[in-house]
Amino acid sequence: MKRLSLALGALVLATFCTQTSKADTFNFSFTGSLFNGSGIITATEEGNTNVYDITAITGTTNGQTITGLLGIGTFDNNDNKLYDPGNFFGNLDFDQHGVSYKIGTGNTASEVNLREGSGFFFLDEIAELNPPGKSDNQAELIDFEVTKIPSTSPVPEPGSLALLGTGILGAAGAIRRRLMA
Repeated sequence: MKRLSLALGALVLATFCTQTSKADTFNFSFTGSLFNGSGIITATEEGNTNVYDITAITGTTNGQTITGLLGIGTFDNNDNKLYDPGNFFGNLDFDQHGVSYKIGTGNTASEVNLREGSGFFFLDEIAELNPPGKSDNQAELIDFEVTKIPSTSPVPEPGSLALLGTGILGAAGAIRRRLMA
């Protein structure tokens, strides 16, 4: 009876070890007459809604390195969300609030917002040039593309390993009983 309780406890533990959410990655690129860039977005899906909360962004804009994601609501009321499918021809895209990030450092640092507006994509930039705090607000219509990077996970999740382990223990116990009888 004690062994049965241990086996059931291990099975319950295995079910609780399943992975609840994982981050997805997306390639993005955009081009325009003033702005161009590309990189990788890391985002986590909100349940099964096909709405992703962007948690990180890396890459370049106009040759400057993206140095970090800006907080929600810090630039043009950004919400840092990615939609799949989006409103624009069913492709992955942003809403009218977009995603905001910082590029460059020091006197050449800028804040950038990628957003959708009336079926077109825009990039807005606020440049913090000399002297610090001076704003040079620019906006441009851009061609934008984002694609999901297929996830390949050769390592099983912990829940699967625990379930496999309890199955092996159960089989070993059954074989032992037959040998002892």
